[in-house]
Amino acid sequence: MAETYTLDRDLQPIMNGTVHLPNPEPITGDLAAAILGYSAMLSGRAALLPGETQKKWNVSFFLDYGQGGQLYGSGIVAWSIWDNEKRAPGATGLRFSICKHTKADDIGANHSRGWHPGKCSKCGLDMTIDSGD
Repeated sequence: MAETYTLDRDLQPIMNGTVHLPNPEPITGDLAAAILGYSAMLSGRAALLPGETQKKWNVSFFLDYGQGGQLYGSGIVAWSIWDNEKRAPGATGLRFSICKHTKADDIGANHSRGWHPGKCSKCGLDMTIDSGD
């Protein structure tokens, strides 16, 4: 179980299109609104989409970071499309996640004071949040 995800070890194979996008989910609603809050954008990458055998080129990845700056192993991949309905260029994308995190509180959690220490019960990712005084 890893306590953190790294760009080189964990996300680079996904962003190079050497492994399929893990746990893909469709984005409902506006893509621009969906990517708000994601801290990093890496463009000019490749993605191997679900059910595909060929890489989709020139995609952008928006990665999800935690409070301490650690990677959560999740994000959004987006690419350009032609929107027939609007008769104009547009964009679409998918959410992805290496692990579907389930947070388990650590000893000493004090939610009324904003102290939320915990780890993912599946992969061990540190998911501690300190929003307290």
